[in-house]
Amino acid sequence: MRIFYSYNKVLFPHCGITLPVKTKWLANFKPGDTVIVYPVKRLKDYVHLHNMGVLAEVLKVELSSTQYLLSFKGLNRVRIDKRHGLWSCSYTMLDEKVHVNADITEKLRKKAQELIFLINVDESDKLIHLLNFISDGVQLSDFIANYFILDYNERVALLNTTDVTSRINTLLQLLTMLIDNIQHKRRSEG
Repeated sequence: MRIFYSYNKVLFPHCGITLPVKTKWLANFKPGDTVIVYPVKRLKDYVHLHNMGVLAEVLKVELSSTQYLLSFKGLNRVRIDKRHGLWSCSYTMLDEKVHVNADITEKLRKKAQELIFLINVDESDKLIHLLNFISDGVQLSDFIANYFILDYNERVALLNTTDVTSRINTLLQLLTMLIDNIQHKRRSEG
């Protein structure tokens, strides 16, 4: 399978991302192609593929004035087994269809809603509706990681956490810290 290196960006399963590409040969995809999207930040990330990537479908390839824009939809976490040159690899698809405790999933949903109410963005109603629509703990954890966790290293760590309960617990901690930081900042400003 071909590898697409996403510099400083992390794609999660069940989510979408659009990435800029400056050279035509890197954008040599067509809608419907599948590819492994693998996050990189440093040179060693290109050399040592040992973490998770995401099997993704190419949704769109557009040429803007100075670059190509590639839109991907994440399908599934994959473990990179072996690289075949710089641009392809073999992989194992992870089966994440595990039973996640409904209580912990609901706790994560409520914590994310609490954060949404605090930040009160224009998209708040849509986000809350989407959170209520997602019942699967695996999808919910990826959705929340994608939309609420901004730090690159934390995003990579969440992508690499294959135990779903552990991923949800990490997200609960991160969301709690975000909420505490926002509340502290507002108290300091007030």
